[in-house]
Amino acid sequence: MSNRLLAYAPKAETVPPAQWRRIAPVVRSLGFMAVAAGPYGPDVVMTPLARLVAWVEAQGLPLEPSVILDQNTVERFILVGCRDMAANSRRTCSSQLRRASEALLLDQLGQHPPIRLKATAAPVAPYPPAEIAYWLIWAQSLPTPAQRRNACLLFCLGVGCGLAVEDLVYVRGRDILAGPTGRALVKVHGRRPRTVVCRYAYEELLLAEAAHIPADAYAFRPDWQDRTSKHIASDWLAKYPRIIGRCDGAVLQTQRLRTTWLVELLNAGIPLKVILKASGLATLHSLSRYLIFLHDVPEAEASDLLRGAAA
Repeated sequence: MSNRLLAYAPKAETVPPAQWRRIAPVVRSLGFMAVAAGPYGPDVVMTPLARLVAWVEAQGLPLEPSVILDQNTVERFILVGCRDMAANSRRTCSSQLRRASEALLLDQLGQHPPIRLKATAAPVAPYPPAEIAYWLIWAQSLPTPAQRRNACLLFCLGVGCGLAVEDLVYVRGRDILAGPTGRALVKVHGRRPRTVVCRYAYEELLLAEAAHIPADAYAFRPDWQDRTSKHIASDWLAKYPRIIGRCDGAVLQTQRLRTTWLVELLNAGIPLKVILKASGLATLHSLSRYLIFLHDVPEAEASDLLRGAAA
């Protein structure tokens, strides 16, 4: 490892040779410390460090570890000194330097990295009824039986049963059952096992498509081998053009289908414990992010609800 560090020299277009001769001792010293502190090896960390030190010198800043590796210096370098890099390369360089900086500052100077504040991601909005209708037409209008089945199952399991991708990809033919009085039941496996009753509007279509699926075959994309892939649904959807008309520009997303299902249940006044059990969610806090999508209740109706029925 030490030989690789000592032998390292950046390309001339990365750091001019004359400048490299001036800053090489500093870069190699930082390289030794960075590799010792982790998390990267010399093949990964040396070029970003060389770029950073070259930029720091060009700015007239002191070539001291506490200055070079300061988070503000690194951030300024990424914003100003990496403009010539492609976006992906800039993000990679940023990640490598920030992690190396945090490890070095903690190891050498005892400085803990700053606390990173992260806002909770806003939930995707549910589909309005008009878009649901258009997507349903789209699913049933695809040219081949296999395409129609995949689309209808994705749609019914998403907006009809509220299954997330990690749930629906493991549903097999035997897991979709006809229950009493025409109900469609779906057995969900994995880390949130449960049985979900499909919404009335989609149960007939779900059962009709499931009738063509062998018991041991996966319902959605049975030919897809890697069931752990996060892209099993998005990869399939990307093959098809966006639908036209009032939904032009809209994209079918499994998370939005699940959100639509959850919001519909909440607006219907279904008991929260029933929703939690059917959705596989563990706490009421998991539902709080969807409150912004619930219907407003007229004041008179709210008053009657709060008053309750007369004894």
